[in-house]
Amino acid sequence: MRKLAAVGVTIIIASGVLTAAPATAAPISNGDSCTKSGASTTVSGRKYKCTKNPLSTSVKLTWLSNDCLLSANSYIKAKNSSAAISANYTAQIPVIDLGIANEITNKAEIQVKLDDTILRLAAAKTKLAAALLLPIPTEAVAAAQLVKVKKAFTDAVGSWTSAVRAYTSKINTITATIRKLEASKAVAASKPIELAASIADSKSTALLICTKGL
Repeated sequence: MRKLAAVGVTIIIASGVLTAAPATAAPISNGDSCTKSGASTTVSGRKYKCTKNPLSTSVKLTWLSNDCLLSANSYIKAKNSSAAISANYTAQIPVIDLGIANEITNKAEIQVKLDDTILRLAAAKTKLAAALLLPIPTEAVAAAQLVKVKKAFTDAVGSWTSAVRAYTSKINTITATIRKLEASKAVAASKPIELAASIADSKSTALLICTKGL
């Protein structure tokens, strides 16, 4: 009877150990080794997948949370596309520089025309002012001739005034275009730097979310 009781106690103890074993098993977390690629599991409502870590060169299979994989893959995708994007912005700079140089040359040429037109306008105004001071001749022919002269000077003043306005407007337009090109150049120069910083932040975030043990 005592031997049977001892055997019964042993069975009870063994049974207790067997039933308690699963409760003491370590939970799955990022970086834990696994063997079946693509396998998935859920721990405390958090999903994990058995796969290679996109942030590592290691080919070892480990459990990685879905949040980790999402963040890591987003970083990899952004990194792969950043080189082409940065190169595109860099390639724009010499093209923009050429555009700025052409506009500056064009502006200088029009400025010369404007300066000349302003001088001609001043001369026409002087001649018109002098003509307006002339007394009207008593002879009909001379009076008619003076009227024609005054009209010619008046027309000249009007034409040169319009030309000054047109040249001034053109210069203002070119100036605005140059400013836009300079702004575009600034963006093209800064975007690769901003993109690199964004990629670095994305990597830091992915590494944090994929920290071993989470």
